[in-house]
Amino acid sequence: MRTYDHEMPHHMNPSVPSTQVPSPDSTIMKRLGYIRLLHHQAVTQSYAPAPLNFSSVLVFHDVLEHFFVVALAHLGNPHGLDLKAPFAENAKKFRAPDGRRLIGLDGVQRIGHDRNGLKHNGSVPGADQVEQARRDAATFLDGNCPRLFGLEFAEISMLHLVPQEAVREHLQAGRAAADAGQLDEAMVEVTMAFDRLITDWGHGKYLPGSSFRTDTFRLHTSWSRPERRVEVFPTPSDQGVRQAVNSLASSVKKVFKEVDQEIETLRHVMRIQIAGVDMAQYARFAMIAPEVYETANGHRGATHQEGQIHYTPENYDFCEMFVLESALRIGLRNFRDWMPETYGDWDRAKIALEANGGRLPDDMR
Repeated sequence: MRTYDHEMPHHMNPSVPSTQVPSPDSTIMKRLGYIRLLHHQAVTQSYAPAPLNFSSVLVFHDVLEHFFVVALAHLGNPHGLDLKAPFAENAKKFRAPDGRRLIGLDGVQRIGHDRNGLKHNGSVPGADQVEQARRDAATFLDGNCPRLFGLEFAEISMLHLVPQEAVREHLQAGRAAADAGQLDEAMVEVTMAFDRLITDWGHGKYLPGSSFRTDTFRLHTSWSRPERRVEVFPTPSDQGVRQAVNSLASSVKKVFKEVDQEIETLRHVMRIQIAGVDMAQYARFAMIAPEVYETANGHRGATHQEGQIHYTPENYDFCEMFVLESALRIGLRNFRDWMPETYGDWDRAKIALEANGGRLPDDMR
């Protein structure tokens, strides 16, 4: 078993039982944010079909153990626990600041049993064990978080995990609006967070074969995208023929417009997939979220559509989590991590080649 942190309590004498729970500092809150994200991933995995959901039992156990580790870092070791002992044994001996035992210890025992069976004995958990692990983990986290940290588990913020500053600012503004009950404003902010995420990621990227070098991976169309033109020349002199030709031209133009819209949808889906965004979650997000628009001067905003009737706190939480996970996924696939710095800058590349004997320097990535 892993050992626990040897951190001392920050605010209290651990030998004296108290109902006063010290406030977590920023370091503790960051660690709790990661725990909540890990728990969310375990819950999502637990709903996958067998056998994809089996390993969620391992993750649930890690979540509870990590939660206990952070509680010890926050409150200290008031009972002189053997930090090398198994997690379940220490959890039974531990007392919260109110002097009582932790809630959900039977669940900790069950999850530990199923985890050890899978990890050490080759016993495969069934659907009942996976569902029970999900319930037991929720009971332990929801029941003990207020007693150990002074806040509900669902109140733990994960937004500090978002690596892109501009995206994080939109999400923080959205969360503030959602907490104030202003769901319309909150949904605009979370929509603009995703738009900024994808726009920044797509900047400067394009696929070979594009009609124009500026046809980038940005997932929105230009406000002034030109339409196809169907020219008929010469114009027939006979009125009946002229009307027939004009009608045909109008029909062809309509078909072209429909085809262009379908192609744009396919390109949009392709870019989302290349960015590494979960398509199933994106479909739900897109149906709920406002529609992004761009004005002639480049200003971007969001306008409410039919999805507005589904603005609920639960749906906002889903949208926020979707953008957060997308930001983490895209952060791992950052184009700049592998793209040469001179790509698209021929003059700079040529200078670097000449200065380095005909090849780009290694430090130019």
